[in-house]
Amino acid sequence: MMQLCYASTRQENQKDLLEDLSDILVSARNFNQAHAIYGVLYYAEGRFFQCLEAEAEILEKVYAKIASDPRHTNLIRFENRVIDRLHFSEWSMKYVNKHSSIGTLFKRFGLNAFLPHELKTEQIPVFLELLLRLQNSEPKLKRMQGYRTRGYKPYL
Repeated sequence: MMQLCYASTRQENQKDLLEDLSDILVSARNFNQAHAIYGVLYYAEGRFFQCLEAEAEILEKVYAKIASDPRHTNLIRFENRVIDRLHFSEWSMKYVNKHSSIGTLFKRFGLNAFLPHELKTEQIPVFLELLLRLQNSEPKLKRMQGYRTRGYKPYL
């Protein structure tokens, strides 16, 4: 199994950000699930960071597709890592929303903004661990409650 990470800058175009992210996530989740690819995507401040885990041959094909995607510019690929276990095995593609703890981590790395292109090889596992923890700490959705179970008491 291989781990492939890259960073890119979003190419501004006529589509809005939410539409781009939705398109990327829907197509990635469908394709990844069918090909046993797992990963995480983070987007903030006009920049993407993605980490994918799968068999090396499959990852090479996926990366070639990403490299030709016009939504990405300034694409840099980090050194592949051989892994003995999947870190993101629960998600065909997990999207982590912008989070203040990531900004704090990047400041600790000496970067004043989310600049994934400037990550050093030894910083990537630390960043991935934070992305993994953020997923596990996301709040669960609350059940909808009617007015009768919210403490509402009619005056009449």
